[in-house]
Amino acid sequence: MNKFLKPLLALTVMSGFIAAMPQAANATTPFAIAGDNTNALNVTYSGGLTGTLKISIPNGFLRSKVGLGVNNNCTIVYTPMTGLGAANYTFNPGTGVFDLLLTGGSFRIIDNVTGAFLLGGQFTNVVLHGTNGSSSLALTMLKDGATYALPAPFFPAFLSPNGGSFSIEFVAKGPVGAGTAGMSSFSANDGMTFGAQP
Repeated sequence: MNKFLKPLLALTVMSGFIAAMPQAANATTPFAIAGDNTNALNVTYSGGLTGTLKISIPNGFLRSKVGLGVNNNCTIVYTPMTGLGAANYTFNPGTGVFDLLLTGGSFRIIDNVTGAFLLGGQFTNVVLHGTNGSSSLALTMLKDGATYALPAPFFPAFLSPNGGSFSIEFVAKGPVGAGTAGMSSFSANDGMTFGAQP
């Protein structure tokens, strides 16, 4: 399944947890996409409500959506993100939809040949979304909490590096089970979209 065309149910169906949060995301302009050049399972979650999400892609690509170029040989690394426990988790038994708030961190995308910094930054909390029994999951920002590190050749000059965002869609190796006690562990492949405010 094409990682950029897979169902967006996990992105579009939000439970009461997200709706109840006081800070909503503002409109951002997508400016780049990234992902793995292979079908390797470079995303892992250790399971439960305080598990760790790891994203490490040694053979990735980064493509600008605004004419800043393409790099088909880069490394994409996020610092590990940890689930914040039962108070930051919702599960809807009727729909099977779950949301788990994770810690923030940082990410870097680096050219594998030259070692040059291409894009990166810091971010605050993110939310892991999914549906019980589905292999489609997503990671989105609770608010536009990314600050992009500059200078970066893949960041457009007409956008603000503050108030940025990203979303990551995952296709897990198999169905991910979820319930009131959290979700099962999984391994997945990814697709990323980066955005920032005008």
